[in-house]
Amino acid sequence: MHRTSAVTEKIRELITPFLGTLGLTVWGVELAAAGHRQLVRLYLDLAADTPRTPERLGVTIAECARVSRHLGSLLEVEEYFHSAYVLEVSSPGLSRRFFEAGQLADFIGREIEAKLSVPIDGRKRFRGTLTALDGQTVSMTADPGPKSFPISFDFTVADKVRLIHAFDATPEGEADGDDSPYGSPEATS
Repeated sequence: MHRTSAVTEKIRELITPFLGTLGLTVWGVELAAAGHRQLVRLYLDLAADTPRTPERLGVTIAECARVSRHLGSLLEVEEYFHSAYVLEVSSPGLSRRFFEAGQLADFIGREIEAKLSVPIDGRKRFRGTLTALDGQTVSMTADPGPKSFPISFDFTVADKVRLIHAFDATPEGEADGDDSPYGSPEATS
């Protein structure tokens, strides 16, 4: 197993029991460089068995802070990073990145953007409507409009797949003001 994969899996294993007590789950873990330090990004979402209600639309800023403190303590004890690191904990946000093919299932019919590591007909970037998911195979209608066309790709050849949020499609009453405990999109993305 690649070191990055091993570290992200270990982080997932470390924090999952604590998240269960909060009704949360790991959406994804991302490792990157932040100057001379390691950047660790942990994305949280509501667990599948946690009901979404008008009072509970998603992960709160307070929950992210609580998880950050807990995970920071666990990482210090486990000593995964032998030098300075930065830990960021947030919700996946409105333009969420997908870390596993199965995460796409609830977003069929929505607009996505895919950046592939292997070109299809000379292109690596596609934007369009997610039309189907069959195991690891992602199908979409790319380039919406008169020149649209269907494509399919294996999720494992995608460098990044993310949701394109349509702000004008937000159902009435779903968008909260600045006083929301969920924060603004800038604060939670």
